[in-house]
Amino acid sequence: MYMLPKIAVGFFDERKKLLTKLSLVESMVMSYEGTTAKLDDLRSWLSSGINIMTSSPKYSIIIWDAEEMSPECQAVLLKPMEELGDQMNLVLAVENENLLLPTILSRGVVIYLNQDSSPVDESWDEIRKCWSSGPSACIAFVDKLEKERAIPVMEEVIRKLQASFLNEITPKRLLILDLAISSLAELKQTNINKKLIMDNFLISSWRIIKSAH
Repeated sequence: MYMLPKIAVGFFDERKKLLTKLSLVESMVMSYEGTTAKLDDLRSWLSSGINIMTSSPKYSIIIWDAEEMSPECQAVLLKPMEELGDQMNLVLAVENENLLLPTILSRGVVIYLNQDSSPVDESWDEIRKCWSSGPSACIAFVDKLEKERAIPVMEEVIRKLQASFLNEITPKRLLILDLAISSLAELKQTNINKKLIMDNFLISSWRIIKSAH
């Protein structure tokens, strides 16, 4: 088992408190400010940080206000998050995780560190029942789902899948997470059939769960 980089969500007026919650020692943390990130500077800093952590794993990297970085700067994180996720302790501190690239979200574990920033779960148990029961249950769930609930439900699925990676990461869960993130992007478009997208997601994810490999 390996661990994914962490995406810490909250309002961090006192940064030392966040470090304490994550069991990080300030002197062992290399920090970077996302609000002033520049592409070449970030590449250079990240390369140096990875070299330091490779030789001394006790160090950690934290990027404050990571969601404030441009899409180009965020994209710089993709390769190290994918290739070195189990070898480095990387934390992205954000107030709104939805401003991160979907590909960043799919490579990290979201942790809500302020009680009021943790969304309420409403549909996860029903989604799990759909996966247990099969296509007919999936269709029945979507039929009674109000259209405006489609996006919150998909966001909830993504949160739950990401949280499950704290305990175990499996290829099937990663496939379903990628499918959920793609489906969420489709749901946020205009003039689309939201119920059809939900149907396709639930049935496709059920097939992934039931597949032999």
